[in-house]
Amino acid sequence: MRKLKFISIIIPCYNEEEVIEATHQRMTSIMEGILKGSKCGSYEILYVNDGSNDGTQKVLDGIFARDNRARILVLRRNFGLQGALCAGLAMAQGDAAVTIDADLQDPPEKIEEMIGFYEQGFDLVLGVREDRQTDTFLKRFTAEGFYNFIKILGVEIVHHHGDFRLMARPLIDEFNTLTERNRFIRAMVLSLDNQYARVFYKRQARQQGTTKFSFGKMLSFSLDGILSFTFMPLRIVSIAGVLCCLLALAGGIYILYSDMAGHVLPGWTSTVLPMFIFSGIQLLSLGIIGEYIGRLYVEVKQRPLFSVRRELKH
Repeated sequence: MRKLKFISIIIPCYNEEEVIEATHQRMTSIMEGILKGSKCGSYEILYVNDGSNDGTQKVLDGIFARDNRARILVLRRNFGLQGALCAGLAMAQGDAAVTIDADLQDPPEKIEEMIGFYEQGFDLVLGVREDRQTDTFLKRFTAEGFYNFIKILGVEIVHHHGDFRLMARPLIDEFNTLTERNRFIRAMVLSLDNQYARVFYKRQARQQGTTKFSFGKMLSFSLDGILSFTFMPLRIVSIAGVLCCLLALAGGIYILYSDMAGHVLPGWTSTVLPMFIFSGIQLLSLGIIGEYIGRLYVEVKQRPLFSVRRELKH
């Protein structure tokens, strides 16, 4: 059984001034308990300030001044949750790292259970929600639909797993070598390791502040998850194209037969309705192809996943 000598706790922060102080106190208490239980030798708490424009950095400066286990990574702008997580994983110094949201809706008490699986030899331990009772009806409905749809398309993903996970150093190093820019980390890690453990928990309601995941960000995140890991939408477009050709051929045969039989065809319905149908399919197909081309455009430019303004460390 391997022992964990040093662990990094990675906490991305974007406009979290209301919760970050309470988050640090709770996390420190839990980690000190883990140390006393000899589950690990030491730890660091790495906060990644993802371009916050409120008082988050001021609170983080105060935490850094009084806690020598705290490290602060200040990004030059907001790179999004996936970019902030990548920055934290690139800078983490631990033999393993746990990523967790700043609002601590995912209970950090489960870190000790994750370490237990690490000791058993697992390089990847996923935090999995038991249910989505703390979400609104709309979010539950859209989340369930997304997970079901993405699985149908062939993307490997664990139902109700977000970004609460433990990764061992060998897996972190391998992850950091990936160069893709359109990132959906919860599927990326599964593409690297299919032997993982799961830790189940009930997600808590946010105590302070508001979620920073707007509908637009959720939609963009979902598209990245779908288009970055499967070309099935393009195949669906191809199949739809073949079906449309077959329908057009059948319609042509019917019209030719009706003309030869002397039947009077309806007026504008037989002309306009097919135009509407096929035009809609064409626009949808172009839109899907455009999404893939847009992502190719981003990948080709090879812009950095994140940019560090400064790092505070003891």
